[in-house]
Amino acid sequence: MHPSRQAEKIAGFVLLRAGHGLKSRGKSLCLAIILLLLAPALALAVPGNRLAAAFDSTILPYFTTHFTQGTMRGALGVPIHYAKREIAGEKAAVVIVDGRTEYILKYAELFYDLRDMPWSFYIYDQRGQGLSGRMLKDRQKGYARSFTYYVADLEKFIRTVVRPKRHRRLFILSHSMGGTVAILYAMENPGILNGIILCSPMLRINTAPYPLVVARFLTAVITRLGGGDLYVFGGHPYNPARKFDGNELTHSRARFELNKRILRQYPGDELGSPTFQWLEDSFVAMKEARQGAGHLETPLLVLEGDDDTVVGRKAEEEFCRRAPDCTLVHFPGGWHELLMEKDSIRNAVLEQIKKFIAAHQ
Repeated sequence: MHPSRQAEKIAGFVLLRAGHGLKSRGKSLCLAIILLLLAPALALAVPGNRLAAAFDSTILPYFTTHFTQGTMRGALGVPIHYAKREIAGEKAAVVIVDGRTEYILKYAELFYDLRDMPWSFYIYDQRGQGLSGRMLKDRQKGYARSFTYYVADLEKFIRTVVRPKRHRRLFILSHSMGGTVAILYAMENPGILNGIILCSPMLRINTAPYPLVVARFLTAVITRLGGGDLYVFGGHPYNPARKFDGNELTHSRARFELNKRILRQYPGDELGSPTFQWLEDSFVAMKEARQGAGHLETPLLVLEGDDDTVVGRKAEEEFCRRAPDCTLVHFPGGWHELLMEKDSIRNAVLEQIKKFIAAHQ
């Protein structure tokens, strides 16, 4: 049964019981009214054990029905693919800035779970991934000449696609690399956003087995010698046969396998490992984002998994301490992809997102 229908059923039961006594009737009627009003907000996320079937029967049809897709020209004329859901009577607009290797359809579950929130949604594929233009002939290589182009794409997307609707409030919800891009955008465009949510923001990355100083030195040397378009050491194209066991991104087998199935059924979104040029640029961008923390006036919510081995928790925590208006929330046992985590963690993450936007809308 749909969660909102469950709320309506409960409210109906309360109304039925209201007839048992005049004294209790007033209280019951009030409770029933509250439940009916809250019915949309009580919608729950699809549990992992029903996700595969729900994706085909409800999640994907919802996305294709309620979202329109388009293309804009980003920096240097690169085509940027996007999707949007604009609703009447909204209280806020939320722009999704996704992480490296991600793509629009990966967020269809999130949009479905938040379908009852009074928010318009916007999302785009970052350059070099998803259905946006790729930078190299080999589409599998994660490459961008500079993070300034990522930021320029976001600036144009917000200016030409998002802001013409004159939204009451505007938020960014970002993941990993998207967090770096969002921070740099906010630094360059003060006063535009009403809040930024940073899920596992990429402020420092794990360079194991190489110490950070060694990784930075090798990366700088290789890019200066013309090897910027080469995969980083150990890098490779997207592997459709990769196994859930041993992954360090999510505890949710259901979401891990669904992601693989989406890429299998809708080819073109796949992306392999990063190149040395991307890594060199990321080091520069992360440093700039960390140094800019003290100048960010935008309210921030940083969500981090306590067991994240992909990005640096210490850097996230130091960033949040230095930012004027920042709240940091830990998720015990959480890995890197909090929005794709197992139900118990992911549901808690969604509640934090809802609370933050509600508090600033």
